[in-house]
Amino acid sequence: MATISSYYFRECIKGAARKGVDTDKLLAAADVPKSLLEDPYARGDVDAMAHLVQQLWYSMDDEFMGFTENRAKVGLFGLMTRFIVPCESLGQVLQAGVRFYNLTRTDVFLGLSHHGDEARFETKFSRPDLDPNHYFLEFWMVIWHRLAGWITGGPLPLRWASFTFSSPLEYQEEFKYLFPCEQRFEQAINGFAFDEKYLRLPVVRSKAELKAMLKAAPLMFMTMPSSDLGIARRVRATMVPRQGQAVDFPSIETVAAALHTTPQTLRRKLNREGSSYGEIKENIRRDIAIQRVLKGNARIEDIAQAVGYAETRSFTRAFHQWTGYSPLQYRQRFQQSAGRHDMLS
Repeated sequence: MATISSYYFRECIKGAARKGVDTDKLLAAADVPKSLLEDPYARGDVDAMAHLVQQLWYSMDDEFMGFTENRAKVGLFGLMTRFIVPCESLGQVLQAGVRFYNLTRTDVFLGLSHHGDEARFETKFSRPDLDPNHYFLEFWMVIWHRLAGWITGGPLPLRWASFTFSSPLEYQEEFKYLFPCEQRFEQAINGFAFDEKYLRLPVVRSKAELKAMLKAAPLMFMTMPSSDLGIARRVRATMVPRQGQAVDFPSIETVAAALHTTPQTLRRKLNREGSSYGEIKENIRRDIAIQRVLKGNARIEDIAQAVGYAETRSFTRAFHQWTGYSPLQYRQRFQQSAGRHDMLS
């Protein structure tokens, strides 16, 4: 079962909260426990996330969930898909989507351009201050990438994705699964690029399939392409400790048993994905360390010991390799960034 970081559960309701919506009722209606939002290391079921988004859509009558200047009334995306039904290629689909939203919205811009053998899909919002943590921007970009893959029958390989903001601090590892390609930050545009030849991919979905997809939305957009639902992601979900638990990783034999396979097969599958048990373990250690550095004012010495480093110096060296900053510099950078977001909220 696919899962998603609790970070996204926390972020997706902020637009509604700013509009005065009772978010406790929304969580209850979607059967999402508040404890999930309070645990920075927790992961929630992707179905629960989809239900929460649906609750936001229908309670606010806004498919943009309060993150844009004007509401996008429920049904707008479905109306757009009527314009792509006659399309025969991915290029025609994206051009139809771009034209539709640019004609019907003044607060959202989409663009599709060609640069040599590269096609670029771009998006921009007139009021980015309403989405200071760029949750909806990322969600919106993921929607278009997933739609492109779904309608042509397979994941759309990306060359790169670019963002106007800095590399995310709280959810770096998760971000890799959202945009499985080279990631460029602090750029002029928010968008992604792919080989121009893919614009000629034929549309393989029928009108009936499109109707069924819309009925289940947004679940399809939150389900990772096959390349992202690999064994490495499943291993990581098995190994991440819950909040308050010690960072004490299970052996590869234990993980393999939990996934109903053998250690040898698990190693082989991880290797095929360009990963390994040790790399996943180190990534989890890094993510927990970053979370603890950012949260509160815990002593760096205590954090180092909590994630398995006997010496603070070794931890600081490792942290610098992970982020390019010392733990204290990273904390200060995050606090400064959070202060700017508060001013914009």
